[in-house]
Amino acid sequence: MFRRTFADNPPHITFTGTWRQLPFGNLIPGSTVGIAYDPARLPFERSNYNGAPTWSITAFFRFSPHGAILSRRLDTPTGQVVSRFSNDPVEATMMTTSIDIPADAEELIVWFMNTGQSGFRYWDSDYGLNYIFRFTSIDIQGDNATVAGEAFEVEITALPEVENVEVNYKVINHPPLAGSVPLIAGVITNGRRAWSAHGVAVPAGANVWFTFTYTVDGRTFVDDNDGAGFYAPKPVPTHTPQKFMAAMAKRGAAVG
Repeated sequence: MFRRTFADNPPHITFTGTWRQLPFGNLIPGSTVGIAYDPARLPFERSNYNGAPTWSITAFFRFSPHGAILSRRLDTPTGQVVSRFSNDPVEATMMTTSIDIPADAEELIVWFMNTGQSGFRYWDSDYGLNYIFRFTSIDIQGDNATVAGEAFEVEITALPEVENVEVNYKVINHPPLAGSVPLIAGVITNGRRAWSAHGVAVPAGANVWFTFTYTVDGRTFVDDNDGAGFYAPKPVPTHTPQKFMAAMAKRGAAVG
């Protein structure tokens, strides 16, 4: 199996002021995910009364497309949002909360609302589509990834609802070579479908870095191992008994 580097890391998702959503850690049912939100994404309502802020940003979430809608108000650990002078994430005053994901959750769907004394409501919801996070370590599980001769191959299993899986690969120890190849769907065994790609042409001895894209209900998701990707190193050479004996005899002759 190819290894996930974040398997032991608690999950959190950062919503940056540059409109990126950055999940990190092992987001799975039964876990608690931390949310860090840059209020620069919703700067419209900043009302106050007698110098005290009367505005808020609230996270709304559900655990399936038609599940109950829950909410959590975001907090500011410093007690105030400091004006910023650049888009540097380090400069941001992040607002935070946490979400307990139930054991029967299908996915995590999140969106945000900014309101205050004015009564107006401002939304950050990806234009009404909302931000959807799949449990990628459950959706896709790696069985095998190797380079044999001049061919890269990968084998995974996935939940039945996972569709249109592609592997995006890059050879990292030779002149640049990259591409995307669709995986071929196989049979379902023990509740998971097999997917594989074989015979992907790469140079002999290639070290291959790769990620996956896939769809669920027409929505596209990425499994990139927290941005680190996965690796299929060239296989370690093995020696047949004849080659081993010949190598030992040659070594002995050189020593003598």
